[in-house]
Amino acid sequence: MTDTALSGVYVLDLSDGMSGGYCSKVLRDLGADVIKIEAPRAGDSTRGMGPFLNGVPNIETSATFLYLNAGKQSLTLNLESDEGRKILRRLIGNSDVLVESFKPGMMDALGLGHSELEKLNLALVTASISYFGATGPYSDYEGSDLVAYAVSGYMYLTGDEDREPLKAGGSQSEYQAGMAGAMSIMAALTHRDFTGEGQHIDVSAIEALNATFDGVGYYSAYENRGVVPKRAGTRLVQREPHGAYPSTLLPCKDGWVHVHYSPSNPEGIAMLTGDERMESDDVLSEMRGHADEIDASLTEWLKDHTREEIQTLAQEIRVPFTMVQSIPEVLEDPQNTARGFFVDIEHPEAGALKYLTSPYRLPESPWHAVRAPLLGEHNRDIICGALGYSDGDFQRLKEANAI
Repeated sequence: MTDTALSGVYVLDLSDGMSGGYCSKVLRDLGADVIKIEAPRAGDSTRGMGPFLNGVPNIETSATFLYLNAGKQSLTLNLESDEGRKILRRLIGNSDVLVESFKPGMMDALGLGHSELEKLNLALVTASISYFGATGPYSDYEGSDLVAYAVSGYMYLTGDEDREPLKAGGSQSEYQAGMAGAMSIMAALTHRDFTGEGQHIDVSAIEALNATFDGVGYYSAYENRGVVPKRAGTRLVQREPHGAYPSTLLPCKDGWVHVHYSPSNPEGIAMLTGDERMESDDVLSEMRGHADEIDASLTEWLKDHTREEIQTLAQEIRVPFTMVQSIPEVLEDPQNTARGFFVDIEHPEAGALKYLTSPYRLPESPWHAVRAPLLGEHNRDIICGALGYSDGDFQRLKEANAI
C-alpha cells in the first residue's frame, strides 16, 4: 500500500458516538491506523442508530457506524474490569493519539487522567471532546446535538422570522467537533515532531459549531451597531437595505433553485430575466431593500425553466444559481461521478453499499476504501498479536468478561 500522510500514526479511539468517531475517521482517511475501543456485546452507541439494512435493527448494519468507522479495527474492552483497563494502559503506551468523548472527569475516574497518561506515554496526544468543554460552569451539564444548536446561537438564527427557531438538518455540531479535534491533533503531532512532547486537547462541540456559522459577523454587528440578527428563513441574515441581494431559495418548473447575485456581475439577474428594472441604479444600490421585488421578478422567470436550464444559463454569465438536489440526484451527480466521490464497499453483514470517500484529495497519499469492522473483530489480532498474550490468556480474558 502507498504511504499515506499519517502512515505510522497509531490512534486509540476511546470515544462513543459521532464526534469522536468522525475525528478518528478523518485521521484514518489520512492514513493513520485506528483501533476503535468498544463496549463488549453492545459496542459503540452509533451501532444502534438507523438506518439499518432492510430496516431491521442490527449492530453490524447501522449506516452511521459503517460510515464513521470504515477502515478501523474493533477491540472490545470492559473498562470497568481491572484486566480491561490493564490492556488499555498497554495500548496507550504504544500509541500516538488517544481520542475520547467521556464527560469531563470520567478519565480521572478510570485512573487515566492527563497526569497519568503523561506517565504512560509522554509523547501521547490526547483529544477530549465534550459538548461544553472541560472547564466553565456548564462543563458538567448534559449535552446533545440539539443542545449545541440552541446554546451556540445557531438555532436562534435558523428558521422563519415569525416562527420558532429550528435545528438544521443532520448532526453538524458532532461533525464540527470531530473535525476540530482532528485538525488540533494534526497540529499537536507537528508540535511533537519538534519537541517530543504530546499534549491534551480540550474540544467543545458548542464552540466548534459557534466558530463556523459566521458568528463573528453577527457579534460584531451587535457590539458595534446594536443590530440584533434575526431569523430570515432561507435568506442570508443580512438586513441593511444597501446590502447585497440576499441568497434565498425560489421555486422553478421542476423543483427549487438557490438564487444569489454576483459581485462581479450585479446586472446578471437582469440579464437572465430580461427585466430592465433589475439593472436600474435604485435597485442595484439597495438590493437588500428591494429583495421582495427581485424575488418576484425572478419567480416569474423561473417558473418557465427547469433547474438544470437555470443553472446552465446562470453559470454562463457567472451568476451563482444552483439547483437543489435530492439524495438520489446527489448520488448520480456527474460531478461526483467524475471525481469518484462515492464508492461501493462490501461488508460481510451489510453487503455492498455506497460510501462517501474523502472531501480532501492528496495525490501522493490516496484514500483507501476499507470496510467497517464487526464488533470485536480484531480482538485476537490485537491482544495476542500486538500485545503478545497467549491463547490461554485470551480465553481467560473472554471468560472474565474483560473483552
